[in-house]
Amino acid sequence: MSLNVASWPAKAGRIWWREMKHLLPPTIYFFCAFNVIVVTTNLLTRSYWFALTNFLTATALALIVGKAVLVADKFRTIDRFRGAPLIKPILYKTVFYCVVVSLFRVVEQLIHFSFDGDGFRIAFREALEAFTWHRFMAIQIWLFTCFLLYVTATELSAALGPGKLKQLIFGPRTG
Repeated sequence: MSLNVASWPAKAGRIWWREMKHLLPPTIYFFCAFNVIVVTTNLLTRSYWFALTNFLTATALALIVGKAVLVADKFRTIDRFRGAPLIKPILYKTVFYCVVVSLFRVVEQLIHFSFDGDGFRIAFREALEAFTWHRFMAIQIWLFTCFLLYVTATELSAALGPGKLKQLIFGPRTG
């Protein structure tokens, strides 16, 4: 009996570590990418480089993207083009991830509205009034671009095999 009790925490720890190994790479990548976008936007439009609210927004979006990648990778349809020329799975996964992240963004906003003190209807109306297509499309274009780079790197890594991309980039050149 004590063997089962001791193995349950170890099993939970292994599951947690496997999920973290899957969650951390996209989260760290998008944390860096989104904050570079925020810093350069601040430098270009506001003549300063740091704004805490923008940093926190970029960080929250990176966490949302990390969660969305984790969830999207559970769908069987994500591997629809396994074995096809790399351009097909890269473009398919990029669009798939963008759609999933867009849905996550909408759902998280709806959850935020539901906890608003003024009520869901008033908060939702205020959000609709503040909504701009320019900002929405700019975010979607950056998401697509960042996902394109991320998916290209992960697909190349998978095609080359474990550790081969790292060796190719950081290892000594032979030839």
